[in-house]
Amino acid sequence: MPNMPDLSLIAWSCGLLCLISLARGYEVPKAKIEVFYPKGFEVSIPHEEGITLFAFHGKLNEEMEGLEAGTWARDIVKVKDGRWIFRDRNAVLKPGDILYYWTYVIYNGLGYREDDGSYVVNSYSGNNSPAVTPRPPVSPDSTTSWSFPSVPDIDIRSGCEMPKTQVNGAPTRCAGQLVFEDEFSGSNLDPSKWKAERRFSGEPDYEFNVYVNDKDTICLANGHAIFATTTMKKHFHRGTTDALDLGEACTGAANTHDCVRNGRTRNDGLPPIVTAQITSKQAFSFKFGRVVVRAKMPRANWVTPQIWLQPKYPVYGEDNYKSGQIRIAYTRPSNGKIDLYANALLIGDEPLRSAKRCVKTGTGDITEDWSDSFHNYTLEWTPRQIRWLVDGQEFCVQGSDKAFSETSVGGTRLPQTSKLEEGSGLAPFDQEFYVTFGLSVGGFNEYQFDEKPWNERAPQAQKDLWKAIKPMRDHWLDEGQMKIDFIKVYTI
Repeated sequence: MPNMPDLSLIAWSCGLLCLISLARGYEVPKAKIEVFYPKGFEVSIPHEEGITLFAFHGKLNEEMEGLEAGTWARDIVKVKDGRWIFRDRNAVLKPGDILYYWTYVIYNGLGYREDDGSYVVNSYSGNNSPAVTPRPPVSPDSTTSWSFPSVPDIDIRSGCEMPKTQVNGAPTRCAGQLVFEDEFSGSNLDPSKWKAERRFSGEPDYEFNVYVNDKDTICLANGHAIFATTTMKKHFHRGTTDALDLGEACTGAANTHDCVRNGRTRNDGLPPIVTAQITSKQAFSFKFGRVVVRAKMPRANWVTPQIWLQPKYPVYGEDNYKSGQIRIAYTRPSNGKIDLYANALLIGDEPLRSAKRCVKTGTGDITEDWSDSFHNYTLEWTPRQIRWLVDGQEFCVQGSDKAFSETSVGGTRLPQTSKLEEGSGLAPFDQEFYVTFGLSVGGFNEYQFDEKPWNERAPQAQKDLWKAIKPMRDHWLDEGQMKIDFIKVYTI
């Protein structure tokens, strides 16, 4: 590929990143993949002036090793009906199969690639696939909630099974159905799917940041949702000893510390960092399912990427994660490498907080540098267990053998044990949860056992974090970005 400027080194803010992304060189269009019943599939991109060749390389249910040729390797030199199309008429792809691929385009005489592509087969195109009524476009100021399309009778040949998944309190029609997705291909967040938070952080972790819904913390560019960190001084033109009122747009409780703080009257002042968080709480929640998120993680110290599922209702307790939180994936730098974590969070305090946590220790291998490229983070959530995978490889399983209510560490049990025993063995994860994406910085509880520049719950903790960050501020901000390529939720 031609040398391109590294946006993470150029951009000091997400707003600037968006502008640069629009102005940078050509990027290969995301491939459209269609699978047909009983056999055949095709991969295509739209034609535009300057394209003279399209190449597809792919393998089924086996990841590509770098730029290998793959099972399918074809150069397409002629455009047809306005698209560049690779087609295999004989391959049989079944629901649940994963097509791994990379594509190559010659545009204005130069070569460009889309790397690390993957596609999960969940339905068939053409006459044998269910007809889905398209959702009408939503205006940017609309408050209409997103609802998944109704699914008519499904051809039994596609292997339909009765699903266990519920969506927004209602049963679903078929296992393997795609019930929620976003590829972030527009210029703004879809308001029928997401609501951006605008509030100070609070219990139980009291992160050292404020969440806002502005272009320098959350934007869409090149088909990605980009989350970034910036500073209180740069964003609000406030010092840590100033007062800040987030106004009527605040998503927290009005006239509380969620929305209004005075740094002069607080030991620790205002949070030094500004980030973003979005949720599907008002639009989409579900119980049991398969979630696939393709993301590129941050590298900065003390920045926690949030790819969470959170409870829609506090069935097992209002505070301190008593009703659970499912962490699909998050990362943390360690010894020059990056560790990958997953967690079925049952309480906010250690040591029980980490009782159901798994870690995939960083190896330094380029294929496991979670911040260097995009990876697929998958959660399979059934009535019996929760299973985590990265790029199709399992690295964590919780549940099945023992009820979560029986969790204990060193003889200490969960404070909500009796309440959990009223639910199923999977409680609190037997209720509907919604999706949360975002970034948080520092805080209490989250880094309790890590090396850090602040003491847990010390009055000057936020200021101590800022003192450590300030000498390397610009580099730290550049490395504090997370990109989400897509999310897809399927019934099981």
